[in-house]
Amino acid sequence: MCVSPTPRPFLAPWSPEGASALIRAVRWSSAVRLMESLVHDVRNPLNALAINVEILQEKLSRAAGGEVPPAQAKNLQAMREQVARVNAMLGDFARFLAPSPTPPAVLSLSSMVKDAVAVLGHTGRRARVKVMVDVPEGQAAVEAMDASALAFLVLVPVLRALERTPEDGQVRLSVRNEGARVVLHVQDGGRDEGEETEVEQALAAGAGEYGAEFHVRGSQLRLSFRAGAGPA
Repeated sequence: MCVSPTPRPFLAPWSPEGASALIRAVRWSSAVRLMESLVHDVRNPLNALAINVEILQEKLSRAAGGEVPPAQAKNLQAMREQVARVNAMLGDFARFLAPSPTPPAVLSLSSMVKDAVAVLGHTGRRARVKVMVDVPEGQAAVEAMDASALAFLVLVPVLRALERTPEDGQVRLSVRNEGARVVLHVQDGGRDEGEETEVEQALAAGAGEYGAEFHVRGSQLRLSFRAGAGPA
């Protein structure tokens, strides 16, 4: 009996560009898994620190006869605030840079834009670029989708705009309900010339995969999503 060999998977013809793209994709995939692990490993001692701060307050309170002295209470509160700050930073990091896929849900584009601007606050300040945000409060619901996908489609255009805008320039972000669509407009201070970049290609691919529409022309970028039913 003759057994045919197991067919080998199809491999696209090798090219330096294709190999480079594959290496970047694999490295980024590995980095995301590593970041997820690091976030978890940092949060464990952070939570333990928060618990020990409360234990310390209780001991100091007992030793002082029922109330922690003002100076020590101030130090304890400062520790709580720093723990909360680092925990919030880890939450933003995990949500935008090392997200895990989530079940589709109706989301607020307004909230996602404001969160992305907050996460990139230091980047904007370092570049001396002013970010102007005009979004409706508690509106602009996007049709049910993976939150990690929306985070990518919002964060990357904002980062692109910051990187394109010269020092002392402005980036303008706005969100509008336009009939059955919810639209994010991004205007940066860069020049209109130039060929399509890898970032723009990735945004176009991501938008297409999740049913959004992506248009870019130099300093003008537009992302349109199907509107979601009900408040986000």
